[in-house]
Amino acid sequence: MSKKILIPLAALAVVGLAAGTFYVLGVPPFEKHGEIEASKVCESLGDSSKAASILKTVLPKEPEYSFRGRVTGEHVTQQSDAFRSDCAVYGEEKALLSAGTLVMETQTADSWANYSLEDGDEARESFAAGSGGFITTNNTVAIQVPCAKAGTIPGGEYSLRVVVDLKSGEASDKARQGLKDLAVEMARFAHKETECNLPSKLPE
Repeated sequence: MSKKILIPLAALAVVGLAAGTFYVLGVPPFEKHGEIEASKVCESLGDSSKAASILKTVLPKEPEYSFRGRVTGEHVTQQSDAFRSDCAVYGEEKALLSAGTLVMETQTADSWANYSLEDGDEARESFAAGSGGFITTNNTVAIQVPCAKAGTIPGGEYSLRVVVDLKSGEASDKARQGLKDLAVEMARFAHKETECNLPSKLPE
């Protein structure tokens, strides 16, 4: 009787040890998932804790994540349209997401969307953000945000152009909402950073 009990227990111990080893090494089915740390998120994505939380719903699972970003240029109150921000998110070996903001002359919503989205004729749906928000079937989000009154910068009225592009992974409904939320947070940051003097029309 004792031998019949000891053999299965020994076998279970071996299986448990192997499973633990696979988990540590990241061998399937226990693939290692990296953490998205707020302290490493690009400045241009806005509130770092909020951005990190959103990215967890948007990005595919990867063993590690890295961020490369910059914020450059002057305020629009200095009669400059030179403000730029860029952020790229990478997984272990590939680009996962890119996001950027710049200042450009205000356009009609449709002409601006056709300019801002790589595939202008691609199916897209609008959402309420700024003076026009769009998300495409290929998971690119673009928002035009009112920024500089006519006369602030030579040439007329200026807006922020915010684009977020998911480059890798299938986007669920929750992830697509996350992309829109991320673009809004970026726009909120840029609107404040570049000292825009028009209401942003962004959702609360």
